[in-house]
Amino acid sequence: MALDIAPFSFRSADSLFFSVNGQFLPLKAKGISSYKLFDAGLSLGYDARIFDRLNASLEISAGLWSVNSDESDSFKGTSGFSYGTRLSSYYNFFPEFSAGAFLGYKNFASDKKAFLQAFEIGLSARYNFTKGLFFTSDVKIAEAQLENIFPVFYSHYADNSFGTVFFKNNEKTDITDVEISICIEQYMASPEICKKIERVKRGELFEAELTAFLSENILLNLEAAKADAKITVSYKSLGRKISHSQNIEIQVLNRNNMTWEDDRRAAAFISAKDGGARFFANHVKSAVRNMISSSESENIQYAHALFETLKLYGINYVVDASSSFTANVGTAQIDSLNFPYQTLLYHGGDCDDLTILNCALLESLGIDTALITVPGHIFMAFDSGLSPSKVNEKSYIIHNGKVWVPVEITLCQDSWEDERQYGLYEWNKYQVGRQIYPLKEAWELYKPIGIPDSNISIDVPSKARIQAAFSK
Repeated sequence: MALDIAPFSFRSADSLFFSVNGQFLPLKAKGISSYKLFDAGLSLGYDARIFDRLNASLEISAGLWSVNSDESDSFKGTSGFSYGTRLSSYYNFFPEFSAGAFLGYKNFASDKKAFLQAFEIGLSARYNFTKGLFFTSDVKIAEAQLENIFPVFYSHYADNSFGTVFFKNNEKTDITDVEISICIEQYMASPEICKKIERVKRGELFEAELTAFLSENILLNLEAAKADAKITVSYKSLGRKISHSQNIEIQVLNRNNMTWEDDRRAAAFISAKDGGARFFANHVKSAVRNMISSSESENIQYAHALFETLKLYGINYVVDASSSFTANVGTAQIDSLNFPYQTLLYHGGDCDDLTILNCALLESLGIDTALITVPGHIFMAFDSGLSPSKVNEKSYIIHNGKVWVPVEITLCQDSWEDERQYGLYEWNKYQVGRQIYPLKEAWELYKPIGIPDSNISIDVPSKARIQAAFSK
């Protein structure tokens, strides 16, 4: 019997081991009685993995032995020092159990003389307590590269990564049927598999991009908070299913946060179902519906009516020096954007807030909109509904077969004509570095988010005031 401890590994599968061992040998020969030899000692050995299921080990041992006395033979017990070597070969049936055969030699010396020399051959079995009783895994996280989680992109993360986790297969065998899953208990109903791998060789590094189907309750995050993500890797080793979980900490930001590495991200804040924006837009539409002329573009007239109503409502352009598109565009710096209903509540916002609001209002009326970015600034455009062949190209933006009207939304207390003309001026000024992103295309990447508490009560201007302002 032996208890092996293997603290050092080599070549990912081999190990240097120390052993505490003991044995009982019943000695019987012709003409003598049976004697009992007890031997106990220490061993040092090297265990080599030849194949996944085949091991070979070589060890040397030293210890103390003793033989019992027998009065009938007038034999006095004796004891001494033992030393020897053993070569073993094992077949690994499971990670915790193997069996095999051995060859060995042992010398039992007494008073510097050989009392007994033993040549050994036999069968053996061994059991790995670490694997069998404690169900340990030797596949661990080597490194985790994580991004902040933005609640507004919660649906985006179902197909897009928010981090990468690197693993190393420290098992002594290749592993198969590997699955990596994640569960963020606060925001997920159940674990989700991020990646499957058929086989990973022993000693090999492998990775998994983290994706997750997050629940809508993440939109309740009004403050940044840390969350524990349980990363589980499961696999088969020598036919045995093994699973191991580790917790890693993820930063979840508040629902208004975003970064501007991709300007199209702002599309997630623009929803035609935003309660405040939808109420405001429908109120305006009902006020001017009978004043819409068939001789002009219906879309442009409704956009004009919305502009005049926002002006009456008291919407203002407010520069936020601590959180602005100008300062953060193209960076990983965290910005804070307002949802449409919030800008209505606050009666103002910066260029990105006003762009989001105006797009949401027009989308609520079924009018397509687009985000426009130029160096250091973001504004919007809407589909005029006109045919490209019937307009002066210098007065509009022709893109993807549609005639777009650019609008400088920061001039919200100027005139409708100023807002249109300055939007066109900015588009023409930046021949390099300008972009137009139709919202429907941006939504394919960043789905719009409807905030549950966006159904707010707004003191909108009366229909009579709206009609008077629009008729001018």
